[in-house]
Amino acid sequence: MKKLVDFITPVKSFAAMMLAGLVILYMVTGTAYALVTGADFDYSIPFVFILQGAGLTMIIALLREIILSDRIIKKWRFFRRMMLFSLALLLLFAVSFFVVFAIPAGWAYLWLAATALLMAGMTVIFGLSEFYYKKTGDWYTQMLQVYKDKH
Repeated sequence: MKKLVDFITPVKSFAAMMLAGLVILYMVTGTAYALVTGADFDYSIPFVFILQGAGLTMIIALLREIILSDRIIKKWRFFRRMMLFSLALLLLFAVSFFVVFAIPAGWAYLWLAATALLMAGMTVIFGLSEFYYKKTGDWYTQMLQVYKDKH
């Protein structure tokens, strides 16, 4: 039971943060769309959007925990994991793209824009993390070399 809780807790937390971000992105893109096109934007959020968003963020959080943590893939570098995660997100986005277009709703385009921004933002953040980890690793390697040279 403890292992299950240890696995589910970060998944749940990450999914909740992403769902909140998705709702905020939906509101921002809806407002921006209304300002640009002059169309009215209904600030209520459809229930099906919340259900789809919850499902999508739960899948993304599970993928993140499986691919990016050391639980399953133990020996891969972060960059390889990030690339696999990004490809999985791209596939997930393609599937949700076709599912959303099957639903005749005016908010579907905003949902696609919000999820695309969410996925692109996550990919950028992971890319910046890899850059940071590489620079930090290079710095530690230099410091270790200086220490070895002194001793």
